[in-house]
Amino acid sequence: MPSRRSRRALRRINPRTARVGAAIAVATGAGVAAAAVPAAAQVQAPTTLLRQGSSGPAAKRLQHALHVQPTGRFTSRTRRSVMSFQRNDGLLVDGIVGPQTWDRLFGITPQPTAAPAAAAAPVSSTAGYAIPSSIVQCESGGNYSAVNPSTGAGGAYQILPSTWQAYGGQGLPQDASPTEQDRIASEIYASQGPSAWSC
Repeated sequence: MPSRRSRRALRRINPRTARVGAAIAVATGAGVAAAAVPAAAQVQAPTTLLRQGSSGPAAKRLQHALHVQPTGRFTSRTRRSVMSFQRNDGLLVDGIVGPQTWDRLFGITPQPTAAPAAAAAPVSSTAGYAIPSSIVQCESGGNYSAVNPSTGAGGAYQILPSTWQAYGGQGLPQDASPTEQDRIASEIYASQGPSAWSC
């Protein structure tokens, strides 16, 4: 049992320890949403897809939330801060700010876009793909080397070469690794949703 003297010392230390713990949580990204953004702003978080080279008010709000100089230009420094935040928060570390990163930064959960009946359907399963497996099976049967001769779309996700390049892909989608195809398909899905695919 601690002596009276050590109990007094513990009482003096505990409040400071709590403040230090809170500061560490904020510094590591665990408390960024609550500490950096007022409650009113949490509800109105932007949902724009941002990457290096983006600019505007959404980029400025992102920089405020990450404690980066708010210039409104998504620079390499901002990208490094995004990647650090994603790494600390257990997200996919790609330096791109999509719905999941906005959600973690501002503490909101996006409203579901599907009707309640559709949400319960098994097609929402991704089965290891970056988008619902029902779309992948319809588009290519899950073949990462598939090519549509009439449109030129390729890969498991049947991505058009122009779309592939717009999202930073090199070469042709069907020639890329499954990991790279998954990454770009997830960006397209985050930006456009299922409407990006004809299936």
